[in-house]
Amino acid sequence: MPIDSFTVLLFGLLIKLVLGALFAVFWLNNRAAPWFGWWSATLLLGGVTSALYMWRGTDSVTSLGLGNTALVASFACCWQGARVFDRRRPLWAPVLVAPALWLAACFVPGFLANVPLRIVLSSGLIAPLLAMAAVEFWRGRAELLPSRWPVIVIFASFALFFAARVPLIGVAPFPFGALPMDYGWVGAFNLLMFAHTILLSVLLVSLSKERLEFAQRTKAQTDPLTGALNRRALMWRGERLLHRHAYERTPLCLLFLDLDHFKSLNDRFGHSGGDDVLMSFVGLVNACIRPTDLLFRIGGEEFCCLLPDTTTEQAHRVAERIRHQFEMTTVKVAGTPVKATASLGIASTDVFGYELDTLMRRADMAVYAAKRGGRNRVMVANLGDEMPATRDEMDFESHSSVPQRIRVAI
Repeated sequence: MPIDSFTVLLFGLLIKLVLGALFAVFWLNNRAAPWFGWWSATLLLGGVTSALYMWRGTDSVTSLGLGNTALVASFACCWQGARVFDRRRPLWAPVLVAPALWLAACFVPGFLANVPLRIVLSSGLIAPLLAMAAVEFWRGRAELLPSRWPVIVIFASFALFFAARVPLIGVAPFPFGALPMDYGWVGAFNLLMFAHTILLSVLLVSLSKERLEFAQRTKAQTDPLTGALNRRALMWRGERLLHRHAYERTPLCLLFLDLDHFKSLNDRFGHSGGDDVLMSFVGLVNACIRPTDLLFRIGGEEFCCLLPDTTTEQAHRVAERIRHQFEMTTVKVAGTPVKATASLGIASTDVFGYELDTLMRRADMAVYAAKRGGRNRVMVANLGDEMPATRDEMDFESHSSVPQRIRVAI
């Protein structure tokens, strides 16, 4: 039973109009997602093409001229939507030049009557535009969104679909090739176009939804002041990271970092002054660790850093570098240059195993040992170490028997 090309065109027109309107609404309701505006233009221009084909047929001057101009423009807009989605600015030249080339060719005598030439030019314009959309999504693959690779595959398939028309010129009926038109083949062609449109629309909405969910999850796991990951992120990411290291039997070290006499700094300069020191400290730590290392703010002036694939000796060198550079750093607090120090504790999976709670407790104990030993030092946790003091006892000592280490720089 042959495929009814008119029915396929009608359903395609209705779907494009509905989806184009929905994408326009998405864009108007969320101007932070301008790619929906581009994709709305893609669908609506495609709808114009379908409407002209239904009104004037597939071989009239109007449908071949204006209809295909709208079709080329729609794919140019689709490419720009892909660029905007991956935070690159749109290129207006392809949006204007590609359809202008087709329209200009339509005024060349004999062009519209030459089916092979029409196929070569239309495919030569549309296939690269679709391929570039696939490339744009591929360039953004560092953003791990589950729907990204299916989108790349569909765009690549769409590009190959149009490019394959050129070698089929002498062997397949129009619109796949240049042989006399067969309405069954026209229906199949429109059905493939319709299927690609539906799949891409669903995947593009899914892609946008995944980005929004990722942004919300990242915001929920990020400390708003310092930009470091928070305790919730530590529980989620830390457990997964340790599970992987336990499976691979590879070493991991946990650093516990605590700023010395931080309450004294807050008492002297206020919380805004303490915030300045915290932000300076986080920036320094991030500069001292690898991109694969993870820094978390546990609360107040306490931080935790996970160092994957790191031995105790390597972690000690990292911790000493952080301690030394922070000691040498001067922070401007309310216009006053201030120096501060930090105490660091290290716990390794080689000694304590792959339980996150155990590593945190042992590294925390090592920090307290560093504070009792004079602060501004690095201590490594070992088996048999005992908790040197409670948190309340250490806070009391910091305001009584131990000289302050936060000082105005001279």
